Amino acid sequence: MIKTSYPLNKVLTAIARQHATKERLTDDELAGHDLSADERAALKAGDIAALYHLGANPYLIRRVFRPRFPI
Repeated sequence: MIKTSYPLNKVLTAIARQHATKERLTDDELAGHDLSADERAALKAGDIAALYHLGANPYLIRRVFRPRFPI
Protein backbone atom coordinates (compact mmCIF):
# COMPACT_ATOMS: atom_id res chain seq x y z
CA MET A 1 0.00 0.00 0.00
CA ILE A 2 1.28 3.44 -0.95
CA LYS A 3 1.37 5.94 1.90
CA THR A 4 -0.08 9.38 1.22
CA SER A 5 -0.19 12.48 3.36
CA TYR A 6 -3.14 14.83 2.84
CA PRO A 7 -1.54 17.82 4.66
CA LEU A 8 1.71 17.41 2.72
CA ASN A 9 -0.07 17.20 -0.63
CA LYS A 10 -2.30 20.14 0.33
CA VAL A 11 0.78 22.35 0.82
CA LEU A 12 2.31 21.22 -2.48
CA THR A 13 -0.98 21.80 -4.30
CA ALA A 14 -1.22 25.34 -2.91
CA ILE A 15 2.29 26.15 -4.16
CA ALA A 16 1.67 24.48 -7.53
CA ARG A 17 -1.51 26.54 -8.03
CA GLN A 18 0.61 29.68 -7.73
CA HIS A 19 2.65 28.39 -10.70
CA ALA A 20 5.74 28.82 -8.54
CA THR A 21 8.78 26.58 -8.46
CA LYS A 22 10.96 26.36 -5.38
CA GLU A 23 14.28 25.06 -4.14
CA ARG A 24 12.79 24.80 -0.63
CA LEU A 25 9.81 26.19 1.26
CA THR A 26 9.86 28.80 4.01
CA ASP A 27 8.20 28.89 7.42
CA ASP A 28 5.73 31.45 6.07
CA GLU A 29 4.66 29.07 3.29
CA LEU A 30 4.16 26.27 5.83
CA ALA A 31 2.25 28.34 8.38
CA GLY A 32 -1.23 27.10 9.17
CA HIS A 33 -0.71 23.59 7.80
CA ASP A 34 -0.97 20.51 10.03
CA LEU A 35 2.36 18.93 9.10
CA SER A 36 4.50 16.48 11.02
CA ALA A 37 8.01 17.53 12.03
CA ASP A 38 9.45 15.24 9.33
CA GLU A 39 7.17 16.69 6.64
CA ARG A 40 8.03 20.24 7.67
CA ALA A 41 11.78 19.46 7.63
CA ALA A 42 11.60 17.80 4.20
CA LEU A 43 9.70 20.74 2.70
CA LYS A 44 12.09 23.29 4.21
CA ALA A 45 15.09 21.35 2.89
CA GLY A 46 13.56 20.56 -0.51
CA ASP A 47 14.39 16.89 0.17
CA ILE A 48 12.72 15.16 -2.75
CA ALA A 49 13.40 11.58 -1.61
CA ALA A 50 12.07 12.27 1.89
CA LEU A 51 8.95 13.93 0.50
CA TYR A 52 8.26 10.88 -1.66
CA HIS A 53 8.71 8.50 1.28
CA LEU A 54 6.50 10.68 3.47
CA GLY A 55 3.64 10.33 0.99
CA ALA A 56 3.88 13.35 -1.30
CA ASN A 57 2.45 12.94 -4.77
CA PRO A 58 5.37 12.54 -7.24
CA TYR A 59 3.68 14.84 -9.77
CA LEU A 60 3.36 17.61 -7.16
CA ILE A 61 6.96 17.11 -6.00
CA ARG A 62 8.20 17.55 -9.56
CA ARG A 63 5.93 20.51 -10.23
CA VAL A 64 6.93 22.45 -7.11
CA PHE A 65 10.59 21.46 -6.84
CA ARG A 66 11.37 21.52 -10.58
CA PRO A 67 14.66 23.47 -10.09
CA ARG A 68 16.00 20.57 -8.00
CA PHE A 69 15.64 18.05 -10.86
CA PRO A 70 18.44 17.68 -13.39
CA ILE A 71 17.55 18.60 -16.96
